[in-house]
Amino acid sequence: MILKTLLAERLQSGIALVEHPYRMVASELGCDEGMVLALTNELIREGYIRSFGAFIDFERLGYENLLCGLAVPEEQISSVASTLNERREVIHNDLRGHSLNMWFTALLPPKTPKKKTETETEVRERFFEEVLHPWDCPFIAAIAEIRLKLRPNFRFSRDAEPSFEENPEVSLKDDILESGNFQPASLGTEAIRALSLLQRNFPVVPEPFELAARKLELSVPQLLRRLRTLVEARILRGIGASLHHRRMGYNANALVAWTVGSDTTTDDVIDTGKKAAALPWVSRCYIRRTINDTAGSSWSHSLYTMLHALNETSLSEQIRTMKDMFAPKDLTVLPTLQELKETRYFL
Repeated sequence: MILKTLLAERLQSGIALVEHPYRMVASELGCDEGMVLALTNELIREGYIRSFGAFIDFERLGYENLLCGLAVPEEQISSVASTLNERREVIHNDLRGHSLNMWFTALLPPKTPKKKTETETEVRERFFEEVLHPWDCPFIAAIAEIRLKLRPNFRFSRDAEPSFEENPEVSLKDDILESGNFQPASLGTEAIRALSLLQRNFPVVPEPFELAARKLELSVPQLLRRLRTLVEARILRGIGASLHHRRMGYNANALVAWTVGSDTTTDDVIDTGKKAAALPWVSRCYIRRTINDTAGSSWSHSLYTMLHALNETSLSEQIRTMKDMFAPKDLTVLPTLQELKETRYFL
């Protein structure tokens, strides 16, 4: 069991872009390649690995990260969730313990093939018109202005009880993204094809890049060189496993929105956000700007953190620790009641 949990942790951090990546993982873990392949397949079958493939930084490609909270009547929850979950733009959707009881995250493309001249605002408004307005539910919407962390770091302790690393070694420098301070990148046709082939169901075989290379009419070394270029451009975050946090034992989770600082200056919020991002139990951290509030909630929050804990007691301790650190003017805790959708955005 210890080897299996070590492998789950290792695959979460991504595999090397080499011809035999599982062989390298086996060498690191002190076992043979066959064992790594067999245990990886077990982790997938048993649901510990939710998905395995290429992680693309869509925000660096100009996609807008949109967070919405809806006040959905109980009798409409199933119908609204179905409408949202059918949309490929919606990557996360959860029921939460709040009057705004359904929260989803969507990645909106900078333009569509049919309407290349659409502005960012027009793309967003069309999305609202198609998926929200028919239900006439009060909602708030907030767009990401600065991303400070996008890196789940789930761990097992060695006694098989899940826990977080106290001092994560992974640098956050590749996570930080200020939307107004970079020129969105673009992908060529070949890069799109390559990433699309590698996003879903990454092969658990000794030479996993071989099939994609053959379909792209490239040699494996040629494909790997192209992928390394995408990593250097910070478009490809890596190839690895998304772990199912509840299967890993993280049964208490919450989105916590904060109003922080002695005033509302961006510098205050960024400073607090960086402290939040450094906490090992925080998997995502964004500074957002509210753009819609039909719920009449006087929503003032600009800092959003996603927290994970083993149980409600641990979650409360995490929030208390953060309150002591940040001395917030206000906060809203949105505990996860039910996961409705959790996926990646696929090309």
